Amino acid sequence: MPNFDHAAVRAALDGISGILVTPFDTQNKIAPARQKPIVDRAVAAGVHVLVANGNTSEYYGLRASEAEAMVAASAEHIAGRVPLLGGVGRGVEEACDLAAASYRAGADALMVHQPPDPFVAPRGVVSYVQRVAEAGQGLPVVLYLRNENIGLLCH
Repeated sequence: MPNFDHAAVRAALDGISGILVTPFDTQNKIAPARQKPIVDRAVAAGVHVLVANGNTSEYYGLRASEAEAMVAASAEHIAGRVPLLGGVGRGVEEACDLAAASYRAGADALMVHQPPDPFVAPRGVVSYVQRVAEAGQGLPVVLYLRNENIGLLCH
């Protein structure tokens, strides 16, 4: 279950957001335990909200199971000290699975990455976000948009 209410998540988003990295071991396997000191340092430094599986981490290089493991580990390391956004994306089915896993892990909101299809129509993006939001069972949604064409959704 999420730790923060919607108003607290919104307030945290007005502050400093930190995108968590995904640590790896020497065999190139994820090493979730190595993330704990990173989380502790970010919280101690005053970061207001942390993002697991953000676009600037190794998100697109992770398997779906690894992304699910990292959002669960991030929630455990954060332990309710600040809100956690669970980054979700890829194809709609994987994004929905990760949204549900983020909810189960205790994420407080979802950061929905822009769909990977560069030719998706605006209504397709809306449908994508709606399906992911439903899978997140009411968690607030933050859109991570990196393409100015997505602005067409607002017109």
